[in-house]
Amino acid sequence: MTWVRTFEPEAGSGPIEGLRNPLIRRVRSLLRRKARYEERAFLVEGARAVGDMTAAGITALVTLVRDSEDDLALIDLAGSSPVRLVAPRLFDELTDLPHPQGILSVVSMDDLPDGSVDTDDGPELLLIADGMRDPGNLGTLFRSAAGAGVSAIWLTPDTVDPFNPKCVRAAMGSHFRVGVRRASEQELRDRIADLDVVAVADAQGDVSYDEIYWTRASAIIIGGEAFGPTAVIRTLATANVRIPLARDIESLNAGVAGSLLIFEAARQRRRARYGQSSS
Repeated sequence: MTWVRTFEPEAGSGPIEGLRNPLIRRVRSLLRRKARYEERAFLVEGARAVGDMTAAGITALVTLVRDSEDDLALIDLAGSSPVRLVAPRLFDELTDLPHPQGILSVVSMDDLPDGSVDTDDGPELLLIADGMRDPGNLGTLFRSAAGAGVSAIWLTPDTVDPFNPKCVRAAMGSHFRVGVRRASEQELRDRIADLDVVAVADAQGDVSYDEIYWTRASAIIIGGEAFGPTAVIRTLATANVRIPLARDIESLNAGVAGSLLIFEAARQRRRARYGQSSS
């Protein structure tokens, strides 16, 4: 369904001011998971994230800009997206942040990378999030995955919604750079069947993460914060890897642990490809 027509304000028209405005009600609904999947759309908040969206060649369904002198310059970040101005007090009702920046976009999920794997750049490196419940940690993994060149991110059914606003903010534009998809157990089994390394992060693992030969086609599995990977997912692993820690620290949070594994894999691959030092 079309969200708005191209931004062509009538002479003398002002910003949207009422909560009952149909567009405002529709945008606010995207704070709820059910509405996001009914609309196949999600919110992208802040100048940097909206700029990343435009730089990635994605045109938002609509971009809302707070009607204040300090924020009007942000309109240029929207690219060719339709733009609507919103009264400052009303704009602050569109987000769960206490002090939001003055721009947000509604983006179609269907305009994102689809989670398929392109191996043109070398052996596959797949990230699997299994039962992660903290949207901030998942967003951290998105950002690391995009930065390290991960092929795709797959999520088990009980992993937090990747389009939760907290996840999107933590990912800082990474949704536009690396594909994500939610997969069933059987889909995961089929997907990783031909991989050389399927490593699950485990505080009690029997091999250090930097002793794995990550230059082969690989999958990294990161489990939930409270209980780690599920028993079913553990059966898919070919290696249980640990991150050695000092000072009696038991574990790292899922976002940090996953990032360490991802960048170790990237380091090894960079060295193998370009002959760079491991430092």
